[in-house]
Amino acid sequence: MWVWASLDKIQDPAQFSRDIANYHVMPFGLENLSAIVVPWLELLIGIGLIIGVMVDGAALISFSLMLLFIVLISQAILRGFNIECGCGLKEGQLVGWEKILENIVFLGASYLVLIRPKNLLELFPKTSLPD
Repeated sequence: MWVWASLDKIQDPAQFSRDIANYHVMPFGLENLSAIVVPWLELLIGIGLIIGVMVDGAALISFSLMLLFIVLISQAILRGFNIECGCGLKEGQLVGWEKILENIVFLGASYLVLIRPKNLLELFPKTSLPD
């Protein structure tokens, strides 16, 4: 999901910057920086989760981004904005409760990866500290 969502945003950061600006939560000018950084972060999260590199870090960032996206979409709904979410998964999808529910599912998936008991096929698993 993360890799797929990042591809359009990496190819067209100007459109993603406009999508971010539509939420009216960021100071002017920071939309451009976010439009450049966030898609690459999403791509790295996706690659890390797929190939098993630093899975805990990728899952933690994934969890954090999902929380942020839920808050941003919620505030847009409550403020009455009828805008595209800018998520990159479905072209032209508007903010709505369906999107919040979808993000809650992804939030839960990130949490399940964080609390997993085994580190199967992970290249850099976390190690427990001795007592």
